[in-house]
Amino acid sequence: MNKTITTLLAAIGIAASAPASAIVVGGVDFGALGAAPTNIHLETATLAQTLITGNGQNATAYGYITTLNGDNTYCADGSGNCGLFYVAHFNDSQNFSSSYVEFTSATVSVFFSNSSPINLLSQDSPTNIATIQALNGGNPWVTLAGHGNLGGIADPLAVVNGGGVLTGATASGTGFGLFDVTGPGEAAVISYLDANGVLDAAGNPTDIVLTSSFNNRVLNPFDQLHGLANGCQNGTAQAGAWCFQGTANLRGDTQIPEPGILGLVGIGLLGLGTAVRRRKA
Repeated sequence: MNKTITTLLAAIGIAASAPASAIVVGGVDFGALGAAPTNIHLETATLAQTLITGNGQNATAYGYITTLNGDNTYCADGSGNCGLFYVAHFNDSQNFSSSYVEFTSATVSVFFSNSSPINLLSQDSPTNIATIQALNGGNPWVTLAGHGNLGGIADPLAVVNGGGVLTGATASGTGFGLFDVTGPGEAAVISYLDANGVLDAAGNPTDIVLTSSFNNRVLNPFDQLHGLANGCQNGTAQAGAWCFQGTANLRGDTQIPEPGILGLVGIGLLGLGTAVRRRKA
């Protein structure tokens, strides 16, 4: 009996100290499984965004998720021939001024490509958006919906806000938003990212925080060639011009998927089975 108990305890120890397992969801490797009930995820992404000039307007943005939890080779098969791309719509601007704006609704659709990443500076922005939205037959990997109560000076109904400053001919800006993980998307991805690990200013749970920074100094050359960024660098651009490029960050918590838990438990059960067989022998 003592040998059985000793073997069982050893098996449990192996389960507890086993190397972290990779978490693969929706064709993407999120990295190692931590010991906590949730595992933080952090993405960095490129950002291209249109200009707005007043209230009641919409902005469009898109980009490529360059790293996931610090890894720029996040393809589950290790090939590097995949990528996550997104298209975002920020709608119904309000409280617009020369240095501030809010949007009362927003969606971010993320698409998975299992082929070579798209060079977003090799074609203009409308073509980039059409290319992204056609990935995987037009089916999103996951969709995010704007969540209110940003805090600070923001209207409680605002889901995204931004600030900006003009220095000479350089317009720089920052953005902040809260998002809930929704559909359409892959069920496993939605379940994994829908962790309610972020609290809004009213103490209500949400899933993802988005922050961004951008300016008008580095523009897509094809947007400029095709007249889609006219006036962006001298203050005469019209609403809808592709004036801004920069970076975005998304962070939140994740649910630990059952296969990851079962993988560790299985090691312990294997040890228990071995102990039982030895006891019977």
